This record gives sequence, structure tokens and C-alpha cells, in this order.
Amino acid sequence: MPTLGLAMIVKNGAKTLRDCISSVAEVTDQIVIADTGSSDGTPQLARDLGAEVFDLPWQDDFAQARNAAAGALTTDWVLVMDDDEELEPQARDKIPTLLDNARVSGYYFTQRNYLASGFGSGGHAHRVKPNDSTIPRAARAQAYIDLASCRLFRRHPEVYYVGRVHELVEPRIHALGQELEHAGLVIHHFGILCSAEERRAKDEYYRKLGWLKIKDAPNDPQAWIEVGQVEYEQLKNYSVGIECFQKALALSPERSPVPYLSLGNLYLEIHAYDRALELLSSVTMFGRAAGEKEHISGDALYNLGRLKEARSAYLRSLALLAEDTRVLSKLGLTEVRMGLKKNGLARLTRALRANPDEFQLHDRIIKAYLLLDLMPQAAEAAERLASGFPTPAAVLRAASIHAQMKQWEAAHEVIVRGLQLFPQNQKLLQFKTEVDQETNQLAQT
Repeated sequence: MPTLGLAMIVKNGAKTLRDCISSVAEVTDQIVIADTGSSDGTPQLARDLGAEVFDLPWQDDFAQARNAAAGALTTDWVLVMDDDEELEPQARDKIPTLLDNARVSGYYFTQRNYLASGFGSGGHAHRVKPNDSTIPRAARAQAYIDLASCRLFRRHPEVYYVGRVHELVEPRIHALGQELEHAGLVIHHFGILCSAEERRAKDEYYRKLGWLKIKDAPNDPQAWIEVGQVEYEQLKNYSVGIECFQKALALSPERSPVPYLSLGNLYLEIHAYDRALELLSSVTMFGRAAGEKEHISGDALYNLGRLKEARSAYLRSLALLAEDTRVLSKLGLTEVRMGLKKNGLARLTRALRANPDEFQLHDRIIKAYLLLDLMPQAAEAAERLASGFPTPAAVLRAASIHAQMKQWEAAHEVIVRGLQLFPQNQKLLQFKTEVDQETNQLAQT
């Protein structure tokens, strides 16, 4: 029977390593961990969990580290995971069958990346789905995005990872003319569910490695896409992002819809709406990518005031992204602005009911109520937003709507609740003073 080894590179993974190894313990014959400088007891914990551990000086190269870990295995097959991942339970029954397939040299797994936000951005936004997982570690995720990567492959001296960051083993398997298939299995990845500070540090480091990767392979369009996504989507360096995506498109204009969609979104953020439309009109897409293309085009048209065209684009998008509450909500607001009150409010309400944890959906229905001069409904919706997403701005908005209706007591109550959360906020304090003055004047009349 073919044997299976798990190869990992780990640094300070003591909090997550046990769950990761537990998820694969019943299917692996050997576990090798390359530790790249832990200070939290990871090496001893790994040994306690049955792993072989060796120290590996970090050289800013994920492929080099992956190859070192995989190279220490003696098994027939290699499984690659990180400590912030777990293999789905169904794999325990299915993997032995996969290993027995003499025709296949590697398998794609679905890497399910859990997201704190309900929506993605950029070129992969069309792949984001609402989180329906029952896995405890995914409980605070609002959504996830599935990406395919080869995680299981036969051990062979000519099969190794390439790429300093976002490293892949697939190119070597293809170069040897060997077969890759989809395993139909999921690896759950929780690493993105970290603090804002940790996320920023990761993004900065991945940017560093990305530029080193471009130095290694300046004509690789994927390397330019990867750096562009970090520069734009994570770090908001728009001019650099534009340069990277344009370089990727110049190198390989037909390779992927991702740089087109990412660049289109970038143009939206810098209010270059005509440029977004011009870019997207130059390319044909299919499936969900085509739905996202129509979504971005709809946003550009909406912001240009071309509401009828925006509505048509959103309708085309919704036909391809049927469950997407982003598009449904934007279509609803567009219809309200066009005078299609009943249709618009119905869509806005349906989107919010389907995804009540998303700030933007609340914001749009408030805007719609204000446009229609439905002030009581706007006040109620604004209070829900201030309660579910408490920020000084949300509190001030809810109180201001009550104030416009001369509902000074209600405005006072909203501000007082807000000040319990943000006692030093000057705008809230100033608004409370103004509300108190109005209340006192009414009491004196």
C-alpha cells in the first residue's frame, strides 16, 4: 500500500499545530516539519504530536523551504499543509483510494480561505461565498473563497516547488508530462482570520517577497498579478497596482480575467469610471467572472449617472451571480433612484434579509429610504445599523435622522447610547449639546 507523508514549514504555530496534525493523523505515515525559527515551543509540541522536526534557516523563499521539508520525507506520496489549516474529515476515507491510482501523479485540493468580511475585492471577488461552515475555527468568518492548488503528489526528484512566494508544484508535474486530477477534498485555511495588525504585517512581507519573485522572473505575468493584488487590494498603493496589472496584461493579455477585474475595481476606487468601462469592454469573460465584469461595469455606470445602463449591467450580473447580495442591493438602489420604488425596495430588503451582517447593505437601504422621504423607515434602519455596526458615524447618522423629524427625545436616546460606547467622541458630544438645547427650548415653550 502506498505511504503518505505530511511536509510542513512552521514558525510559531503552537496555537494551531495540534488541530492541523489531528486532522491528518489517521492518513499519514510520516510527518516532517521544517521549523524556521519558532520561539513559542512549536518544535517540542510537534515532536510530542509525532512529527520529525529540523531547524531550517529562513531565506525569504517559500519554495526552498517547502522543498526542504518534502525532501526529508521517505514516503511514496507528499501531502503539503500549513499549521493554520485543517484537512476535512472525509479525506480520511478517500485519500487511500487516491494513492492507489497509478495513472495520477498529483491532486488538486480545494483551499477554502475564510474571510472576516462578507465580500471580497478585486479579481477574486466573484468567487466569494457566504460562510455556511460548522467548523468551530471558521465561526467568525463571514465568507470564504475557494481556490484550487496541488497539495498531494508523488515524491519524485524532479517534482519540486517553484516560486519564492505563492509557490507551486504544478509546473514541474506538467513539465514531466504527468497527470493531475481534482481530489474532491477541502483544506480549510484560517490564516486570514487574524488581527488587522497581523494582516498588515503579512501583506508587507508578501509584498517584499513578491518583488523579489519579479526580480527572479521579470517576465512572469502571474508574479506581476500577485504583487499588484497586494499593492492595490491590501495596501492601497494605486499607482503601483496599475503598473503591475498593466505589465501582467502586456505580458499575457489572454491569460486570466483576474488582472482585468482587479484593475477595473482599482479604477472604480480612484473614480476613473470611464477607464474601467473602456478596460472591461476590451475583454470577453465567461461564467462568474463575466458576472463580476458586469458588476464592476454597473458600478462605473452608476457613478457616472447612467442609471438605465447601470440597471441593465446589474441585471446581467445577477443572472450570472444569482445569490450575490452585493449586486442585488446595488440594483435595488439604482431602481429606487430611477423611480422604480416598489421593485427597488423589494430587492434592497431581500438582499439585507439574506445577508444582515454586511454594513453596505444597511447603508444602501437607508439611502433609499432617504431618497423616498420615508424618514421613519430611514431612522429605524439607521438605528439597526448603529446597533449592529457601532461607529460614531453610524450613531450620528441615526440621531440626525431623528433630529430632522424633530424627534428630539429619540435623537437624545441614540446619542446617549453612542456616548456609552464612544464617550470622548467630539462630534457626538457636540450633537448631544445641540439636541439638549432643542429639548430645553421645547420645555420652556
